[in-house]
Amino acid sequence: MTALAREHLTDLKQAVHAPDITHQAAQPAVRAELSQLAHVLVRYHDQIATGFGVPHTQDHGVRDAARRASALISHAQQLLGPRSTTETPESVLAEKIRCVSIALGCGLDLLASHAPTTLTEPASADAPTLAATDTARSLLHQLSDHIAAVAHLARHTGDPSNTASRPLLTAAVLSRVFGENERPPINPVPLHRTPERIPPKVSESLTEALAGIDASIQRLHNPTAPGSIASWRYLARAAAITCDLNSKIILNLTRRMEELNEDRHISNLKEVTRSIRRTSGRWKAISRRWDTYDSFGHPAAGPATDAGDLIIRLGRLIHTDPAWTPSPRASYQVKPPDQLAVTTTDAARIGTVALKAFEACNIIAAHHRTAINDLAVIGVLQQQQEHPTFSPRVPASIRNLLGLYQATEDQGMETITTLGHAIEALAIHNSDHTDEARLIIRRSAAKSATTQGVLAAAGFPKAIGECLTESRPQVQRASPAGREGATRRPSVP
Repeated sequence: MTALAREHLTDLKQAVHAPDITHQAAQPAVRAELSQLAHVLVRYHDQIATGFGVPHTQDHGVRDAARRASALISHAQQLLGPRSTTETPESVLAEKIRCVSIALGCGLDLLASHAPTTLTEPASADAPTLAATDTARSLLHQLSDHIAAVAHLARHTGDPSNTASRPLLTAAVLSRVFGENERPPINPVPLHRTPERIPPKVSESLTEALAGIDASIQRLHNPTAPGSIASWRYLARAAAITCDLNSKIILNLTRRMEELNEDRHISNLKEVTRSIRRTSGRWKAISRRWDTYDSFGHPAAGPATDAGDLIIRLGRLIHTDPAWTPSPRASYQVKPPDQLAVTTTDAARIGTVALKAFEACNIIAAHHRTAINDLAVIGVLQQQQEHPTFSPRVPASIRNLLGLYQATEDQGMETITTLGHAIEALAIHNSDHTDEARLIIRRSAAKSATTQGVLAAAGFPKAIGECLTESRPQVQRASPAGREGATRRPSVP
């Protein structure tokens, strides 16, 4: 949430330099929102000063600085006047200030929820981290930017509220000085961080290949370019190819388990193969359906390139040709099983790569609605041109394609769960792989759950280790695409 607040803070910093800032900031609504934001900053500094109610060690003046800054900001809040009571901001600048207040306030509530609210209530497992001096320094360092922005805006609010800028600037300097540390501060996790593309190279090492695969999968999760009909056609074909390559990988791992006489893992992997076959068939059905529509241009470079990189690296992972590419003349000779995975731990590592690729395919299946809506609009417009006197309806073929995607997502969730459990069995003594597999299973189950609000509110806060050791999610079998598509319609913009 602090990362989101910083994004809104950028807008405020730009607003300070607007030509009409004096006119905008002089409005009563802006002063009221600045007072509200100052109130949130006071709450932050009060919590830092008390270590969020958790016992903490000496901090060499960090928390004392938070107390002094809190007093200064509180005085500035009084000069700015009463806080906003309106439900909707009354100006663009007021709305920007409120966005910062809401984001910071939500972040503070999340942090404070880890601390005990009563003497008998235990603190969460993450509470000591919040009470640490490094955390206090990091928060002060981040908050100093927000205080300074409020100070510069307050300067333009007119007499007498503009006098609030002086105590605010003093508090900003105080927070900045005591927020500095010899070591780098704790950085927040960026929202939707998208890594840079790593182009495939011939004869990559396994470590380089896995790093590139991870980058492509993360980029597919957070596409940098908007989708289009051509993009979704390409991604459907890419998902089908990915399933085929993953099927070869799992078959090769099954043969390796046979060579190692690991009978207890063979049946698990064979079950995974059957599930992959069903998932692959559904993606191929979607790809064939897309082929019946016009191309509408070329796919967006971002998602199509990332999907292509993933296919190339998966293909080179399983095939003997170090320069393998998906083409009619490509070699189909696969690596010997003992070259792909020497031990069961190696098999778990390679299996986790396939698991991540399946999760990326499921993300594609879940985010299909934009392209289907575009198809629906085109179909409705064509009907209106052909039959101008009749009320147009969403074509049945569009509803059927929607059903195919929904059924594919359900089937993909089954494959993810089955493969994830097989990886757990393979690396039962290696938590690096089992924890990651469990996390992917739970993440995929949460994305497909119908009660998102219940999942988000249940048992918070909770340690990550506890989440990973909870009971495994149950997966429902996918319903036939025909019945699914016959009863659901896409929303047409």
